[in-house]
Amino acid sequence: MSDKTNKTAKVLPDEKIVQMYWDRNEKAIEATDDKYGKYLYTIAYNIVHDTLDSEECVNDTYLGTWNSIPPHRPNAFQAFLSKIARNIAVDKYREKKADKRIPSEFLVSLNELEGSIPVTPLPEEETAIEEIANILNGFLRSLDARDEFIFICRYYYSDHISNIAQMVGLSESTVYRSLADIRDRLRALLEAEGHTV
Repeated sequence: MSDKTNKTAKVLPDEKIVQMYWDRNEKAIEATDDKYGKYLYTIAYNIVHDTLDSEECVNDTYLGTWNSIPPHRPNAFQAFLSKIARNIAVDKYREKKADKRIPSEFLVSLNELEGSIPVTPLPEEETAIEEIANILNGFLRSLDARDEFIFICRYYYSDHISNIAQMVGLSESTVYRSLADIRDRLRALLEAEGHTV
């Protein structure tokens, strides 16, 4: 039996991995790495664009998960992990950005959204931020499954256009056009709701 087959046989269901964290079984981290290590690394790398920083983000994700379960018991373990990884990578990116300019798919994807989502200048304007978040969530639910997937991959996970195109079986130019159309629709919705872009 090959190492690859052995590795595949060790992959545990999410519920069992979560239970291992709950029971404070340190093998939970190894099980998480076996199943989601590459996925978490990709999320981090798309944001920080640095191998060592990405590995550090993944390790910090495991620590964050260990510290979060318990008390939290996630139903969607992969989404739970990705949220922790993304937040850690964004913090790392901001820390590094203070020192130097970093070529990052995260920055590229944010620049694409710049003309579609209004910037609220004052952090105390929480009501406006919450309202925009609600509009965005409703907008995402209104999209068909493919467009929602493309939007989330690009603007939440900072995936490269080429990766998204491969995942959905479309050409890169079609994905670019879909994203442009989605941004235009989002901009129009926000303007109709009184939010100037």
